Amino acid sequence: MDCSETAERAAALHRQAVAAQREGRVREAVALFQQALALRKDVDIYLDFGGLLAGLSQWGPAGAVYAAALKLAPDSPDAHYGVALSLHAQGRPAEAEPHYRAVLAGCPGLGAVWNNLGVALQEQGRPAEAETAYREALRHQPEDAGTWKNLAVALDSLCRTDEAEAAYRAALSRNPEHAVSLNNLGGLVLAAGRPDEAWRIGCRMVALNPADRNGWMLLGNAAHAAGRRGEAVRASAVAVRLAPDDPALRHNLANALAAAGRREEAVAEYRAVLGLQPDSPAAVDLAMELLGQHDMAGALALLRGALARHPDHVLAWRILGQTLAGALRPDAALDALRRAVALDPGDPAGWEDLAAAATLADRVAPSIEALRRVRRLSPAYNPALAQLVQQQRHACDWRDLSALERDLIGRMRAGALGVPPFGLLAVDTTLADQRAAAERWARQKAHGVPAVARPTVSGDGRLRIGYLSADFHEHATAYLMAELLERHDRARFAVTAYSTGIDDGSPMRRRLTAAVERFVDLRDRSDRAAAQAIAADGIDILVDLKGYTAFARTAILAARPAPVQVNWLGYPGTMGADFIDVILADAATIPPGEESFYSEAVVRLPHCYQPNDRHRAIAERAPSRADCGLPEDGFVFCCFNSPYKLTPALFDVWARLLRAVPGSVLWLYAGNPLVVGNLRREAAARGVAAERLVFAPPRPLAEHLARHRLADLFLDTLPYNAHTTASDALWTGLPVVTCRGATFAGRVAASLLETVGLPELVTDSPAAYEALALGLARDPARLAELKARLVAARTASPLFDGDRFARDLEDAYRAIWQRFAPAGDPR
Repeated sequence: MDCSETAERAAALHRQAVAAQREGRVREAVALFQQALALRKDVDIYLDFGGLLAGLSQWGPAGAVYAAALKLAPDSPDAHYGVALSLHAQGRPAEAEPHYRAVLAGCPGLGAVWNNLGVALQEQGRPAEAETAYREALRHQPEDAGTWKNLAVALDSLCRTDEAEAAYRAALSRNPEHAVSLNNLGGLVLAAGRPDEAWRIGCRMVALNPADRNGWMLLGNAAHAAGRRGEAVRASAVAVRLAPDDPALRHNLANALAAAGRREEAVAEYRAVLGLQPDSPAAVDLAMELLGQHDMAGALALLRGALARHPDHVLAWRILGQTLAGALRPDAALDALRRAVALDPGDPAGWEDLAAAATLADRVAPSIEALRRVRRLSPAYNPALAQLVQQQRHACDWRDLSALERDLIGRMRAGALGVPPFGLLAVDTTLADQRAAAERWARQKAHGVPAVARPTVSGDGRLRIGYLSADFHEHATAYLMAELLERHDRARFAVTAYSTGIDDGSPMRRRLTAAVERFVDLRDRSDRAAAQAIAADGIDILVDLKGYTAFARTAILAARPAPVQVNWLGYPGTMGADFIDVILADAATIPPGEESFYSEAVVRLPHCYQPNDRHRAIAERAPSRADCGLPEDGFVFCCFNSPYKLTPALFDVWARLLRAVPGSVLWLYAGNPLVVGNLRREAAARGVAAERLVFAPPRPLAEHLARHRLADLFLDTLPYNAHTTASDALWTGLPVVTCRGATFAGRVAASLLETVGLPELVTDSPAAYEALALGLARDPARLAELKARLVAARTASPLFDGDRFARDLEDAYRAIWQRFAPAGDPR
């Protein structure tokens, strides 16, 4: 066959191939193109064959065919364009770019090519150049919705969100049903804080296509952002039903379930995400949920795995720190949180977590510094201000404390959220302030917590009392409670202790476990599981011994596991919660007429509301004054209250007492060297030599009680009195001088003194307090008489009569049950 015949035969095969392609006979078309090319290497045949392969998305073979055409015709725009499209489709935009540019060099009016060039540039992380290409494309094809959408994507990458939004709207004005533009615009307005508008866009999307998973995902995200938890779950669930193997959709559903408080379902969804995508960021979210359920081991395993894969994952380091802190490993928590803030020093949440871990580790200085960083990064953030006030009080760092406290009280009175009520007890607040703050806090803690079912549990006629606390170990609350638990009348009361704290293996833990009928460890259970366990036990009256103090598990109470719930002993103030029915007090701590400041019904015990343990051992060998750094002959004022209860105004009084009583010293509790340095500086500023302050380090209880006998007079604090520390002093025979405060926390010492038979040691003004303390320091005989009365009170006073206290408390429980019991209960 000569050349002309070969060319004619190749041309005929070419025409047959094009016809076969047009008629859908693809395999035949491929064979015909190959036969034609076997006869003649022709540019047009290559280009048409490349077009067929490209239409079949066989981009590798298509690219090879186009490259062969380009070799024959290096200036062919069609060949360059075919090569560009093939490379681009194979994820090689940088290689495609010069071919797009070659096309445009010869044919600059091709809008579609400018658009494709823009996409290639965008994919290479060059959005500014992509914007230029898109704008050139729109000059030639201004009605193309896809190009407007691409321009919007580039503008969004450049953080020009207003222009991006306008470009998406331009795309939709050309094609109102352009699904990608609708979806992207919805995401943009949602990120701009306009969830209602995003919701409307999502509704348009699912109206256009009810099977559009992205539309349902947008609806879920918009509802979530608007706080409509139920709608968020429903919409996200539809998206998952449409595409159950899409990990992003399942992740969204898990987030929605978690926000709705459906934590068990959220955990299952997060696990499903990880089954589909093992390296998903859902691992960290799942760890957060497990942490919330007190599954520390599960959370730690997930976080360590996530950090092994992504060592710079800031949130994973943060949650690891939180988890280690929850496991009471504060030093390890600090290490993790230091990594988090090193990776993202501008995140206030990381510094806040670091402060919390430092507080747990009793490292006050780094806690204060971290909180100051939070304040600089987020000045309006209320929890950081509240915690900074508390930590500076713990350190007795008063240099700018008054300004911080004024700021905190002002914010609280203006309705600020996130202010822990406990910290306000030691600040100059009113009962009305404390109730308002507690009510806001209670609402936050109860948000999204559903009530647990309380099954009917048959009983034996006894009233079932449950005590809920994290302090059933060596702790001040345990020291007060131990004998009471032993003295309960088991013929009339079935008593269960529910522990949410550590088991320290101490003799006190063993004593408490033996003191009750049932001792249930709930520490590793989630709040909901703990509440369900209490409900399943059929507890009639659940007594919370924590309130809003450290390690409280308020969500357990918010789930209403018992028909009657009582606030007692651990928290000297109202909880402001509709899930707490009663507060136990006495006539001194809540005088008649103040009931309106408490959300609970006030039930008063006939004597002091605080129990005491007559079996508290005092070490037989008392240390000498020299052992404790005290003068042999000087008068020893003491205060073993926690340092956060001290105030500058009170310290003024103490400094005047020291100056007025020659040779006297002030003996204070300090477990932290920062306290020592700050108080010595404050003393010097008041004209008192540093050596007249003596500091008592922590000691085991029996030794601590024994050293009280070296002191002459205990000076109380205000506005937050001595509580257990006052009982300790009175038990050892050490008189306490107090000033009655304006709130529950400031009246406890008055209650103790009146019950023990020493009401004359209660004053009603700082001036009277100072005068009484000075008078006693100058009157050894009167002081000796007071000490003798205290020795007698150990056996005669209701304050130390465990049997009487138990009967009084049980009578109160009976009265409470009669008032609050469900209708028809015969007990």
